Amino acid sequence: MWKSEDAGATWSLAMDRPWLDDAERDPLALASVELETGMGGIWIYAGTEVGLTRVPDCFCRWQDVQPGNAMDALVAGEAPPSEAPLPGGEPILSLASAPSAPEVMYAALPSGLWASQDGGVIWQKRASKAATAVAVHPRDETYIAALLGGILKISRDGGATWIETGEQ
Repeated sequence: MWKSEDAGATWSLAMDRPWLDDAERDPLALASVELETGMGGIWIYAGTEVGLTRVPDCFCRWQDVQPGNAMDALVAGEAPPSEAPLPGGEPILSLASAPSAPEVMYAALPSGLWASQDGGVIWQKRASKAATAVAVHPRDETYIAALLGGILKISRDGGATWIETGEQ
């Protein structure tokens, strides 16, 4: 993974690819999430072909997303198990969080669209059709757009209900 600190004028290597299930994985989706924990409060989440992992903005070590204080788990090298993680073994094709509520995240997987209210610890399915992309309004975390089953749909209630684009 590469990073730029000057709006893309120059780039430097930040760290190797995400480590998940005992192997380096190619990231399919990335999201920068500002949470209370983290070296500077920023976590980089990576969706891979087999699941979700994250790293603090110091790029010191990838870790599973787990409950509790993430920095304590990073230092201890031990993570308690997630209560309701994303389905394992599925590619995460898209990740999104809203700047207005960074702890609210959405993930697009072949099994559907998933939502988390706590920075990725507990996930709930919000749509059952295969999801390939998701975007969140920057000022309203409940206003999302997703490509579900090949059709662009909009939700204004965090994925509880959906309308196809063009519907009234």
